[in-house]
Amino acid sequence: MLRCFNDYVGFIVKYPFSKEGLTRFREITSERGIYINDLADSVMGKQLLQRAYEILSEAIMKNSITDDPDIGEDELLAHYIAVVLAAHLDKSLWRRFADVESKRFSSKLLLEDPDCVIYLAKEFGINAVRLRDLEVYDENLALAFDVGVRIWDYLRYMPKNDPYWKLVNRYLLRGWVLITYKDLVRLVEEAVEKKVIELISKAAENLDETRPLVDALNGMKELKEYKPGSTIKVKVQITGLTPPCMDSIINEIKTGGNPSHQARFAIAAYMLRRCHDLEGKPMEDCVDDVVNLFKTVADFDEKKTRYQVEHIAGLRGGHKFYMPPSCQEMNSLGLCPTNLGCGVKNPLQYTVKAIRKFQSMQQAHS
Repeated sequence: MLRCFNDYVGFIVKYPFSKEGLTRFREITSERGIYINDLADSVMGKQLLQRAYEILSEAIMKNSITDDPDIGEDELLAHYIAVVLAAHLDKSLWRRFADVESKRFSSKLLLEDPDCVIYLAKEFGINAVRLRDLEVYDENLALAFDVGVRIWDYLRYMPKNDPYWKLVNRYLLRGWVLITYKDLVRLVEEAVEKKVIELISKAAENLDETRPLVDALNGMKELKEYKPGSTIKVKVQITGLTPPCMDSIINEIKTGGNPSHQARFAIAAYMLRRCHDLEGKPMEDCVDDVVNLFKTVADFDEKKTRYQVEHIAGLRGGHKFYMPPSCQEMNSLGLCPTNLGCGVKNPLQYTVKAIRKFQSMQQAHS
């Protein structure tokens, strides 16, 4: 038996959208005679409904989900009821909810042993095997990678807008893409997000039947009126060479944080372009600067970090020197603290304008 099954209730609550979670959800509703559409008609049902609304509301408004460890299997039910409620919201919020649920799932999966990670990956259609089962005996490969994933499964679930995941930047072996356990968890995260969206879409086919649930929650007015990305634009005065988005990522790194893959790619691409294109330094020195920045990150691995930074710099793989994401992309990823308030289209443009501004000031005082 897998170690992660030692606490079965804990497992299905952590991973409600696993096959075990879905099976147990159906068993519980059958055993207790629970009909989702009638939840508002009983005290117990109202409690479940309220908990589901809390999960959905926190996911939409705060981009997180706080677990309730005191209600056992009812927490599993609440996640599925939250899916039903999400179907009544604007479609733009479906993905937001699914994204938070998938990140909750992956954050817990990162703490599991490798066998459990591989097991759950296979549940979501990702055929993954340990490197030793592929008869890989190369010491360098064994140091860099943990598992192999079938190429078609990798392509199906890899994040699409991050060069880090492009196949040209990956090591292929007899139809297997070699990756780390952390990357495998990221693929599972993508699979969970798709699964949750599928469940919401299915629930959306029966909106009339589940409308009484929404009515019992005062129409979920706060969530229905919520518009993602509707925060106020903060106009920023250029006071330094580094744009606020990159400053924020740098601060997170220097304080021992764990920035996302997108944030890591963005700061690496920005610093490499700034160092090489604007400051005129040799690319090898620029790579060293970026690698040194990442040394304070909790999961720092110098060999892997250097390999990835060199890819972004165009020194490996397809030899493409990447640009940092546009401001619009940074904002959509939640990485723009000013909500497009800098008045530029790309973080590098901010630095170029800042350099020109300071040059003009120096000329004015000379």
